[in-house]
Amino acid sequence: MSTQLHEGPLRGLRVIDLATVFAGPSAARRLADFGADVIKVERTGGGDGARHLGESDGDDAYYWRLVGRNKRPIELDLKQEQGLEVLLRLVRTADVLIENFRPGALERLGLDPESVLLVENPGLVILRVTGFGQDGPYSSRAGFGTIAEAMSTLAYTTGQADGPPTLPPVALADEITGALSAFAILAAIRHRDLTGEGQVIDATLLDSMLDVVGPGAAIAHRTGVSDQRIGSRLWFSAPRNVYECSDGWICMSGSADSVAKRILNVVGGDALQNDPRFATNADRIANVDALDALISTWTSTHTWRDAVQILADAGAAAGPVYSAEQLIADEHVIARGSLAMVNNPDGDGELLQSAPTPRLSRTPGAVRHAGLSRGASTEDVLSELGYTEREISAMSDAGAIGPLTARTG
Repeated sequence: MSTQLHEGPLRGLRVIDLATVFAGPSAARRLADFGADVIKVERTGGGDGARHLGESDGDDAYYWRLVGRNKRPIELDLKQEQGLEVLLRLVRTADVLIENFRPGALERLGLDPESVLLVENPGLVILRVTGFGQDGPYSSRAGFGTIAEAMSTLAYTTGQADGPPTLPPVALADEITGALSAFAILAAIRHRDLTGEGQVIDATLLDSMLDVVGPGAAIAHRTGVSDQRIGSRLWFSAPRNVYECSDGWICMSGSADSVAKRILNVVGGDALQNDPRFATNADRIANVDALDALISTWTSTHTWRDAVQILADAGAAAGPVYSAEQLIADEHVIARGSLAMVNNPDGDGELLQSAPTPRLSRTPGAVRHAGLSRGASTEDVLSELGYTEREISAMSDAGAIGPLTARTG
């Protein structure tokens, strides 16, 4: 429905992104990467919280440059009647609306999904992202990704056996929720295209984490035993760990028996490959301390590059443990363009970001620009909705929309 027909398989799809920080905006960013016209609606006076997290590129954070990329940002005061009317005009033209307010907040703004939004636009797909869902005993709690990562058992099972539970250093729950939500949106759009019916998607950070942490809950339910922390090992496969080399670290995985035996052959030749302690996966798990000690002795005599190359030549699964500096210099990452320089008109020059993934052979995604400044597209979007320059100026003076910029995105 958008007049901004970008390239990509989702061109013509208009998305209103009302969400803040990561999970909801991550879903919208993925749609934008594949051609959707994403209108990023931010509050006047401060904008999305992602603009202010961590190190900055110009006036906005690197996080914003990523999660806000390919979007057209506008500022609205939804507590003012004029600001709300602008949003409703957008709703009438949109395919998708994404929000992550606490349950009930959208309704208090006069934007109840069933009685308002789906009446204004019966084909609208509405994604509601929260920590715990629209119902249930915890629905009113603040729900950041950190809480979901802890409650999902991820933190409990992460870390060394003699150390504390460990949280991931990235917005893992948010990004997983964003990816799953983008999938759910497209499933709902498919239903809409077949039936004309829009619907509401209830996505939660906790449920998304439960989808990816494996069968631990099923095992505990059946046996009464919970998985414990074992560092970088796995309960069900060996070898699997990080190993120190003479100048860095590598990882190995022997989840397939044939691959595990290749590792054994590299490390100790026929003698190790035929050692009854390591004959089967169950044997290797039972004797994992001895196995890891043998592998560590071997890796300690090699540089990480040599160790990875020797193992790769043998058909074993191994790779380096990279820092960010090492990652951006990796020849494979460079050759595939997995990280790419992107247009960054409101920052301090071109910016390195992850390329859209997965790759589509005929209609790949693209990064048109990194996240833009607050309100960069307000005038353009309101003009497309039929507002005159005088009306736009008056709304800005009244504070219903943000200050007008000299350049529109």
